[in-house]
Amino acid sequence: MRQLSEHALREQLCAAGRRLWERGLVGAGEGNLSARVRGPRLLVTPSGVNKSELRPEQLLLVDARDGRVIDGRGRPTSELPLHLAAYAARPETGAVAHAHPLAAVAHTLAGRPLRALTPEAAVVLGPEVPVAPFAVPGTDALAASIRDALARAPVALLERHGAIALGAEPLACADALEVLERTALTSLYASSLGGAAAPLSPAVLDAVREAARRNGLLR
Repeated sequence: MRQLSEHALREQLCAAGRRLWERGLVGAGEGNLSARVRGPRLLVTPSGVNKSELRPEQLLLVDARDGRVIDGRGRPTSELPLHLAAYAARPETGAVAHAHPLAAVAHTLAGRPLRALTPEAAVVLGPEVPVAPFAVPGTDALAASIRDALARAPVALLERHGAIALGAEPLACADALEVLERTALTSLYASSLGGAAAPLSPAVLDAVREAARRNGLLR
């Protein structure tokens, strides 16, 4: 995995935040992002800032072990415990993004599983997106709730709340959240047309993922 400079990470975090806002995956001050910097440090978004207006100098540098602010003004996102738990669950993670994709969250409200419906979803999301049980946002309980889900996949839904994506870099996380929402919309569209949104069969799923590995799209 390439190691970006702190300056490049700041720029990419802002670009990823804008993309999430432009795609309707966050609104108002929703959503939060972070990225690992050299050493046990993270760059994180500040609390309450609209991601369409986020600037590199607004990002805070925090200790990845306890969330202590090392540099920056203002308060880090209230979901910082969620990010710290994500990095602890998957130490290879380079970046984390949390958003509120509407169609994907609707699946948690309806109790409908979100499975791989297309080859793209199979590669990015895996066979089925795990769902973390509901917990109050901004609490240690929410952070604890995602551990099991992230042990199974790098993209997970948070019941009644949103989704979290882990990746090598911030834009990769934004890509994964886009695929998640497009998969949820595909499921809803198929249902509205009277059909069942049938997932890919296990054999096809294995074939798709093996082809992605051969082409360097999946480890």
